[in-house]
Amino acid sequence: MSVGGLTDSVRTILAHAMLGATVTVFALAGPAIAQDAAQTDSGAEDQAAEATAWREFHYPERGFVISFPGVTERPKAESTPVAGQNPLLQHEYKVEAGKDTVFTVVVFEYPEGRAPNPPKQDYFEKVVTAYAKGSDTNLRRKTPLKIDERPGYEAKAEDSKGKLNHLITMVANGDRVYMLISAGPSKHATSEDALRFRDSFRLIGGPPPPGSAKKED
Repeated sequence: MSVGGLTDSVRTILAHAMLGATVTVFALAGPAIAQDAAQTDSGAEDQAAEATAWREFHYPERGFVISFPGVTERPKAESTPVAGQNPLLQHEYKVEAGKDTVFTVVVFEYPEGRAPNPPKQDYFEKVVTAYAKGSDTNLRRKTPLKIDERPGYEAKAEDSKGKLNHLITMVANGDRVYMLISAGPSKHATSEDALRFRDSFRLIGGPPPPGSAKKED
């Protein structure tokens, strides 16, 4: 499955869990146009830097902060009810970095008091396993972890040919469950960009971390 196909099928995959490159050719310029060529090259470099720059975006309405590469405006959510799980809603924020890499935040928003809180590890494992099945990938590593002191989970997956690599991170906060999906070429899951995307994620608001009240006592 291509990265494009993967991003188009995310909501179908996760519903089950819940119950052209551009080529630029440069030619050698003669002395008369050398200065113009230098200016053009400088402009191209500026454009390339802009295309890969990371920017932080705040989503207080969904309770998180994240950084995406190559975009200047805050990506908007594609919001849909999860099939067979109404009134559970799924909000998907996606940025494609070139033709072979994509960064996605999926927010599952439960009705008040209906989310697994705190969710058990088998909840996360169920979602990640369904994701791997739906995206035709194999899980290579699954690890419990915490984000902002909240319970979470992380997994790496790849296709059978080892050409597409995924880093999947999940964390819960109150009535929301977050899923970060970073997918790209071989070894992407351990790349600087994948880790930067994951580490830029922060929670805003919501209930205090489980057990924090006991610590204060």
